[in-house]
Amino acid sequence: MAESTADATVQRLIGQARVLGLAQNPELPEEVRRCLASADQQRRGLHNEEILEICSFSGVDPDFLRTLQDRAEGLVTEARRHLLVQQPQLTAPGGALHPEERAEACWRDCWHFLRVLIYAIASGRSAFTDPEGMAALRKLYTLKGVPIHAMTIALEEMHHLTRKEAVKPSQQEQISACFHHLMRNLHESAVKS
Repeated sequence: MAESTADATVQRLIGQARVLGLAQNPELPEEVRRCLASADQQRRGLHNEEILEICSFSGVDPDFLRTLQDRAEGLVTEARRHLLVQQPQLTAPGGALHPEERAEACWRDCWHFLRVLIYAIASGRSAFTDPEGMAALRKLYTLKGVPIHAMTIALEEMHHLTRKEAVKPSQQEQISACFHHLMRNLHESAVKS
């Protein structure tokens, strides 16, 4: 009985966990919110038309966004390599990212964080998270034993690598603001729960 209650709790939290809050932000035009909501619901990068729509509102360089999206998989792979060099025990038997399915779920989450960060960068908004969705995500991570410290190392490396993709100081500042917001909210949720 306790196991089915735990499974129900996990399923409920999965349904509530949400990073992106911009799709409900009334400060953004309806079409921008619609683009963000559609991409987020489908858990994908932005289509070219969506990039152009969002960037026409925000003034962000669409080519820069395309570069970030094109590099997203590689950035996650590089961040994974960095983390596993620092903490190889994570994927060893008994490690927090063992067996392989747990590790793959972590890398998938890193990719989704980067995907949503790119939405935020596109929209020119660094405060992009959904507070209730982040709280649910934190509870889910606690229940599933996700190593938040390891995820933080991977996200910090992705921050560093993503900044390297930017040519202009304003792009680097926006990237940093978005990553700092995410990290603050990821850890703030952890403290409040």
